[in-house]
Amino acid sequence: MKQRRLLPVLLLLALAAGAAPSPAEVPSIQEYRVPAGSHPHDVAPAPDGSVYYASLAGNHVARIDTATGAATAIDPPTSRQGARRVWSDSKGRIRVSEWNAGKLGEYDPRSGKWREWRLPGDSPQAYAVYVDEKDLVWVSDFGANALVRFDPERETFRTFPLLSAGARVRQILGRKGEVWGAESGTDRLVVIRFP
Repeated sequence: MKQRRLLPVLLLLALAAGAAPSPAEVPSIQEYRVPAGSHPHDVAPAPDGSVYYASLAGNHVARIDTATGAATAIDPPTSRQGARRVWSDSKGRIRVSEWNAGKLGEYDPRSGKWREWRLPGDSPQAYAVYVDEKDLVWVSDFGANALVRFDPERETFRTFPLLSAGARVRQILGRKGEVWGAESGTDRLVVIRFP
């Protein structure tokens, strides 16, 4: 764990502008070391304060203890599933896109249990994952060239085919009523809006 205060730089900038920053305005940067070779691919801060990341090299998800900096691997049930991205829902359940397996995974830290659902289609490739304000889970599927929405209450999927072939959405984010995807394969952004 490594932490650094930006006070000297901010203080110099503030003094040059004629005002000193208050302590509340001084941000800090902190790093947490993960096991060598794990190549963290994504990070998901959960509502309870815990933090999870997907390990590209290790095919696992890990929980970071922010007090000690220790990383604990949490292996999904499917071996070598290729965890790519993680996101937390409002209840603290961790959603994981499983590239090699074409699945959406769910880890519940309260029970310590995993669940998985295979995306629809012949050869799904789950890449990005995002949970919207209604706790609906969005996954980009390279195999179907689509964004796929999963309703965890009904355990059902709905596929939204993308307009451009080879979109390769590697990140999904959103705001109320909108879900945005970054199409790395087409140099475009895509948005799905709901009334």
